[in-house]
Amino acid sequence: MANLRLENLSKRFSRRVWGVKKMDLLVNDKEFLVLLGPSGCGKTTTLRLVAGLEEATTGSIYIDDVDVTDFPPRKRDISMVFQSYAVWPHMRVYDNIAFALRFKKLSSDEIDRIVREVADMVKISNLLKRFPDQLSGGQRQRVALARALAVKPKIFLLDEPLSNLDAKLRVVMRTELKAIHQQTQATSIFVTHDQSEAMSMADRIVIMRDGEIVQIGSPDDVYFKSADVFVAGFIGTPPTNFFEVEVERTGGLVVLKNPFFTLRLDEKRSRLLDGYTKQKLTLGVRPEDIVITKRGEGLFDERVLVVEPQGSQQIVALKLDDKIVKLVSPRIPRVEPGESVSIAFNYERLHFFDIDTGRRV
Repeated sequence: MANLRLENLSKRFSRRVWGVKKMDLLVNDKEFLVLLGPSGCGKTTTLRLVAGLEEATTGSIYIDDVDVTDFPPRKRDISMVFQSYAVWPHMRVYDNIAFALRFKKLSSDEIDRIVREVADMVKISNLLKRFPDQLSGGQRQRVALARALAVKPKIFLLDEPLSNLDAKLRVVMRTELKAIHQQTQATSIFVTHDQSEAMSMADRIVIMRDGEIVQIGSPDDVYFKSADVFVAGFIGTPPTNFFEVEVERTGGLVVLKNPFFTLRLDEKRSRLLDGYTKQKLTLGVRPEDIVITKRGEGLFDERVLVVEPQGSQQIVALKLDDKIVKLVSPRIPRVEPGESVSIAFNYERLHFFDIDTGRRV
């Protein structure tokens, strides 16, 4: 296995268009790292730079402290799984997996052992004699995974490998991918725009925007300690609700005021804002931290706009002027559109962001 280090890595496509900007990143040995962000944020470009499929404009790429920036892809000891599967259509599954192994001049017995070992790992042992056009999308993706695993690369790259699968199969495959990683301990970088994939699979998540890293952390870090408004709004389904509030201080405690509610913070929460001197801030509240309480016991009362049943729970949408606020509540008691409900916040889970920069306070 290996570690990967990117130093000041940039890719410029034109005078005004940057794919990646001055990226510094360390991927630890045996780590499963996920690059997460919206389309066009530089995730795939980063992966292609590591693989040698794109030439860096500036910066360096190190694998086990060896500078591979100018190495061709075949000399980097990297395997990559693409979104489009990229399996050879004229070869049977067995030969697709064995293809790269034959260049290593291994014996026929050794190749056969490896092919059957990885085929068993990704659960396609019964498909080795088939051609790709005889396989489903999920089966072809398993072939691509097996082919990449067979050469035992130092770095394993996966570029949105599950995006072409149906929703149910995606859930199954991400569980299996995580199990494969635990078995192989391959240093892996996984690219996705799907936050549920990132949260369920990653050791650490790198959140990107406009070619730059916004935050690096564990799934819990990026969810509970989001670095800024962008991360807090991107991570979580439904996304975080944001309120612009005025900041007042009374007797050492902080009071946050909004046209719909007045929120009096306790001493512990007030201390979080000790160094914040502006008169306004952005308050973030995740949907699961907004609760429906008894009439008159909440921060404010509002009528329900829409209810989205989700089986064991329900997503309730409220309209506050031009803003839609969503909360997640248990399925029972069921609420109905047009019903007036009393709303309260979980004080232990409030998020505070600078009104101008959007950075976490």
